[in-house]
Amino acid sequence: QSLEAELERVAGQFQETRDRMRQLQRSSAERFRRVWVVNEDEAKALIRELLDADRVIHEQQLGMPWEEPRLWFMDNVGPLGHSRDKRDAVELASSLLGGG
Repeated sequence: QSLEAELERVAGQFQETRDRMRQLQRSSAERFRRVWVVNEDEAKALIRELLDADRVIHEQQLGMPWEEPRLWFMDNVGPLGHSRDKRDAVELASSLLGGG
């Protein structure tokens, strides 16, 4: 009986530790994403300035037509390859199926 009580206590502590670890992981990931987005916005602003300078050089200095290049990463927001929604859905499903 005392072993069963000890097992329940240790299992409870394990669950609490796992929950705290997941919360820490989520908050760290969100903090990382916010810093990424700020840096990404700054980089995009610098790229815009460079593209404007390139346009001016082509049109005014060289007398050549300028066409803005298609830069796919300018439309991106957040870390590349980040599948947050999928991960959140998997976590929710596993917590529901696991009873937690």
